[in-house]
Amino acid sequence: MSADSAHRFGSYVLKRELGRGAMGTVYLAEDTVSHEDVAIKVLSPSVAVNGEYTRQFLTEARLGTQLHHPNTVSVRDYGKENGHYYLAMEYVDGRSCKAKIHAQKRLDWRDAVQIATQAAEGLAAAAAQGIIHRDMKPENILIESKGRVRITDLGLAKEVDVIQPAPSDTSLGTPDYMSPEQVRHSEKIDFRSDIYSLGATLFHMICGKAPYTGRSAYEVMVKHVSAALPSPLKYVPDLPQNVCDVMRKMMARNPDDRYQSYDELIADLKALPAGKPVSAAQFHDESMLAINSGNSQHASAAPGRKLLWIAAAVAILAGLGVLVYFLVAR
Repeated sequence: MSADSAHRFGSYVLKRELGRGAMGTVYLAEDTVSHEDVAIKVLSPSVAVNGEYTRQFLTEARLGTQLHHPNTVSVRDYGKENGHYYLAMEYVDGRSCKAKIHAQKRLDWRDAVQIATQAAEGLAAAAAQGIIHRDMKPENILIESKGRVRITDLGLAKEVDVIQPAPSDTSLGTPDYMSPEQVRHSEKIDFRSDIYSLGATLFHMICGKAPYTGRSAYEVMVKHVSAALPSPLKYVPDLPQNVCDVMRKMMARNPDDRYQSYDELIADLKALPAGKPVSAAQFHDESMLAINSGNSQHASAAPGRKLLWIAAAVAILAGLGVLVYFLVAR
């Protein structure tokens, strides 16, 4: 859809296109009632024919109207007009964390931690209402021109207490930042999965690349399940050990080994710039972070039988995983 074919949605008049992806297009628009700028997200008609994606879009809209926090982007309203599903949300004058990384290659760890702290505050507000984001990544962290961080895009979000049917395309999320339990397609994903994804995002901000790379989405997902976490010191040799400790705990393979509350995580993140001790310093998991080992970025040479079963399962779904990657990376 172009701005020429549909200039208006409800009380919102489109001004110009802000961006587009596989799922749809985002426009800058004016609210003719309040005369404020808003962002209008319009679901692509080719995607809207799939009931699963329409449900995800409407879930994002509904959950977005429930979130009102300084570090989240609120949805004003949503609906369907002229055959198009749309949602109107706050317009953030700034750029995405992904764009910031692209411009700077990698961020100073203090800046990255400050962004992660605010993102954690927003995720905590969502979790307090029983909402899990499920697609935490640099693209979904917006940074206002004045520096405030806002979490956006609840397109894959779910409510903890709501039982939902399994989606038709299995894995939901973006492979570079998916938690191991997301790769396994667990129905018991909770807020700790978002903490893992935020940890992977923090790693990307500081190191200039995502924790795991591969030739396919399948290879990256398998690494989240079975590979040792590369040492951030390989990319930033003078990175404080406490920062490594916090990332290691955020990205622990077992959810029970991660931070068990956002309060605990936020306390550690705030302690880092101040040079104060962090609780993560007491966390030890030799399989996840070899501080100076050049081999730490590789998967274990002989994974156990359980991991082989997991890898086999992911292999069966590899084609679908790649499809999901291109559909949700927007």
